[in-house]
Amino acid sequence: MQNTPLNLLDELYLALDRREEPWVVHVEARVTGRLDPDRLAAALAGAVQHHPIARARLAESRRTDRSHRWEILDDLSEVPLHIAACDDEAMLDQARERHFAFSPSLDVAPPFAVLLAHVPDGDALVLNINHAAVDGMGAARLMRSILHAYAHEEDPDPPVDPLAVRDVRELAGAASAAERMVRARALARHALTQAVPVARLARDGGDERAAYGFELLSFLRDETATIVDQRPPDATVNDLLVAALAMAITRWNHEHGVPAGRVSISVPMNLRPCDWRTDVVANLASYVTVSLAAHEHETLPEAIEATRRRTATIKRDGLGGMVVDLLAGPATLTVGAKRRLQNLIALTGDVVVDTASLSNLGVVDGLPPLGDAGEVRGLWLSPPGRMPLGASFGVLTLEGRLHVALRYRHAQFDHDAAKAFAGIYRDVLLAETSAAVGGR
Repeated sequence: MQNTPLNLLDELYLALDRREEPWVVHVEARVTGRLDPDRLAAALAGAVQHHPIARARLAESRRTDRSHRWEILDDLSEVPLHIAACDDEAMLDQARERHFAFSPSLDVAPPFAVLLAHVPDGDALVLNINHAAVDGMGAARLMRSILHAYAHEEDPDPPVDPLAVRDVRELAGAASAAERMVRARALARHALTQAVPVARLARDGGDERAAYGFELLSFLRDETATIVDQRPPDATVNDLLVAALAMAITRWNHEHGVPAGRVSISVPMNLRPCDWRTDVVANLASYVTVSLAAHEHETLPEAIEATRRRTATIKRDGLGGMVVDLLAGPATLTVGAKRRLQNLIALTGDVVVDTASLSNLGVVDGLPPLGDAGEVRGLWLSPPGRMPLGASFGVLTLEGRLHVALRYRHAQFDHDAAKAFAGIYRDVLLAETSAAVGGR
């Protein structure tokens, strides 16, 4: 049995996890047919062999230890699989919410839980993965392995040793005094923006239940082409997605009589190098904030241009590694002290918490046909969030179609409100993108 220390991001997410807001990653595949439970169970057991952290559990630690460690089992004879019979989409929604009302235990392996929901128009395979173990890109990679194992197709091992590339300081930490100075200046500029309060998404119909609800969207190929291919030439798809979310928040708040003001969107940045950017099941994605002043998101073209400028600066100055630098200090604390870190968040008055978050995985391809179960017709992913950041979006493109998942805290929205807010985001991406294109 191998063991390896938790990296800086593992320990951060371990500290953020709590019962009311499970810090977990959601990834979900919908197929056109029916998945066989026995064949799926075998696929789960086979898939984890490619990814050490998918076979990990948290080793026992003392409060005086400086780091937690993962214990990695040589194999898993069984991966727990929960099966739900759902007569319609409403029952699937309920089963999904129940599945994400908890964080998978790290006392035993694996650090994820699996739901197979039998639905009349095609089954759903849903993974609830403890974020202390895996980020969004790693979750999607694990899902790919499961689907390849189910299809009895070869799933190549990662091109690098997954346990040798886990140190995020080596991947993105400041490598020189000059780089540290650039990041320090960027942090100072960010601190100045905090003088203007960040906008909060207007609440609508929420209640005090723990955990999350979900709203899943998919776009047709021609709709996706309109959004992606006709964006401004100097902007990325991610710039467009972030800008459109700022616009959706503005419209939602105006409809609810709440000013939008400065909108800040949390955006993960994949720290994996280009040659294995979609591989390795681990936490290897940092976070940056894209902040737009009130006058910068009055129209979609203005919001896209402001977002483009922010992201260009982030890339130029390597600011994706700034969170890694900031975590280096707390990393020296004892395990007992780290467990108390999340209690300090309340002392900031939530000033440093962004308005919403958006995680874009980009294009996911290479999913195999599944025999009698048909094909994968949809794939969604969403990150966690904690109030007052009550809305977290995950986006990816599969077979030329955008798939968008809104995960929301029950304290933020009820089901109807979440559906309406997701609909506004859809409208901004479609109607306002087309209008912006037509106006050029």
